[in-house]
Amino acid sequence: MPSKNGNKAAAQAEKVAEKVEKAAASAAQTVEKNAPSAASVVSNESTAASSKAAGNAPKSVPKDADPRNVLDYTPQDEIVAKVAKLRSNFHTKRKTHSLQYRLNQLRNIYFAVKDNVDELAEALYKDFGRSHSETKNLEINPFLNELVHTMAHLHNWAKPEPVQHLPLIMKANPIYIERIPLGTVLVISPFNYPLFLALSSLVAAISGGNCVVLKVSEFNPHFAQLLTNLLTKVLDPDTFAMVNGAVPETTTLLDQRFDKIMYTGSTAVGTIIAKKAAETLTPVLLELGGKSPAFVLEDATDADLPIIARRLVWARFTNAGQTCVAVDYVLAHEKVKAKLVEHIVKVIKEDFYSGLDAKDPTYTHIIHSRAFENLSNMIAKSKGNVVVGGDTNAATRYISPTVIDNVDWDDSTMQQEIFGPILPILGYTDLELAVQEVINRHDTPLASYVFTSGPRDRNKNPQVDLIRTAIRSGGTIVNDALMHVSLANAPFGGIGQSGQGAYHGYYSFRAFTHERTTMEQKLAMDFTLKVRYPPYEEKKDNVLGAAMSQYNNKVWFGRTGNVNVNGPGSIWSVWHNLGGLRNLVSSFVSSL
Repeated sequence: MPSKNGNKAAAQAEKVAEKVEKAAASAAQTVEKNAPSAASVVSNESTAASSKAAGNAPKSVPKDADPRNVLDYTPQDEIVAKVAKLRSNFHTKRKTHSLQYRLNQLRNIYFAVKDNVDELAEALYKDFGRSHSETKNLEINPFLNELVHTMAHLHNWAKPEPVQHLPLIMKANPIYIERIPLGTVLVISPFNYPLFLALSSLVAAISGGNCVVLKVSEFNPHFAQLLTNLLTKVLDPDTFAMVNGAVPETTTLLDQRFDKIMYTGSTAVGTIIAKKAAETLTPVLLELGGKSPAFVLEDATDADLPIIARRLVWARFTNAGQTCVAVDYVLAHEKVKAKLVEHIVKVIKEDFYSGLDAKDPTYTHIIHSRAFENLSNMIAKSKGNVVVGGDTNAATRYISPTVIDNVDWDDSTMQQEIFGPILPILGYTDLELAVQEVINRHDTPLASYVFTSGPRDRNKNPQVDLIRTAIRSGGTIVNDALMHVSLANAPFGGIGQSGQGAYHGYYSFRAFTHERTTMEQKLAMDFTLKVRYPPYEEKKDNVLGAAMSQYNNKVWFGRTGNVNVNGPGSIWSVWHNLGGLRNLVSSFVSSL
């Protein structure tokens, strides 16, 4: 008979399940109601710059300057020739197979960046008003760190790796995993962190021994032209090519055959690239985005809320919010939300952005007029309360750090990734329901964050464990944000709608190589293998069964009960390995 505690737990579980079911149904209705038709998506893509909500949008958004005023686009016939040349060179000249060659190319990239730090930072300031400090701290320094890390460890990563735990019949032969280049790869990088994302991907491809075509965003024309000039001077044209342009040039690129495509950008474009790549079974590495939530738990103390506020403001408004892993929205428990909002406003007004205006050279502006208009409309249509910010300047594409409180799930700010300096704040009282709303509406974000004054360890904090278990995100951080992207020796990538695959450091090398199992079998002593050849008979079966078994056909688990999560013990393994060897010898002798 169930105990009282058991009945209580069952009742609570049933109650949660009922609430979750209702939340899922509500979310499904909202998604269906707000989902645009395929025709409207195409229309919106092509007319986004001119469409605006009557009376809400800025009256006039200046047209962007043509990137071709600064950037030399690559003629489309040259694109075809460049790719064909690299593909041919990979197979005929085979330069990139040499580890020494790869390291020399990486060395050249290092000094091309190191010797031109100020010029690169100034180019990005011209493109979207980003300060030299942000460019150096967010792009150049992390990139150089990862590049040096790669150069220091590449010789170890490239070593063949012996295969462990072999069957008895194969233990006498060298069997290892070698990592071979894929071939010729394409890297397409975005505008928001154009140096770090383009060059870290380029380093990944070169470290793997590939020929590389690099296409950077035309929305950073000053940077793109400078980078083109620098890289084409220091990298071998036999193995590297740079392509510049817009949609027509990118389309021509995608019509060529590659051995892998890496794309960083929006989910919509990533989907198009994945479909195109699938036509030729070309593998892809997609680093996309999504709405990355930040939870502030009810245990956040008054002493910790100012710290949490600073970290949230930094994680949202750095680079004017144009960061793929930025905090997209905050879910704060109602117990702490009001005080949290007060601290966030204070940090913006008095600490980080005191006296900020459209002419401030330390604050990044929006990349182009279409994005500016979209963000301005988002603020204008929001049903929440703008508690700070909301100021815009169409001429300079400036939007001040904007916080919108009391937002609901149907708000204009909650329909898509914001990618700008807007921070919606939602309240919750039931964490289980809040988590389920995230799953139903914005599943698989690129990152998820949780702030708590309690234990950071998921095993000691059930609420942290719930968020980390239930929400499938590309990366997750407790009590901070963004920082995992800068780690040179940890994988960075998405899951589901936020991407496929991962890179950085060793994981970049793995992403751009093929792991090939290699076995070097002897021709001598072929009589030891006769048991595998026809005609088949029971004695041969016994020998082969013993030879192919790792543990003498024994297992350490029963038919019922829990399986030991630590696997078989070492003594058990050694004993049954010896037993297998004994049986193998016995069976072999009897088969002679």
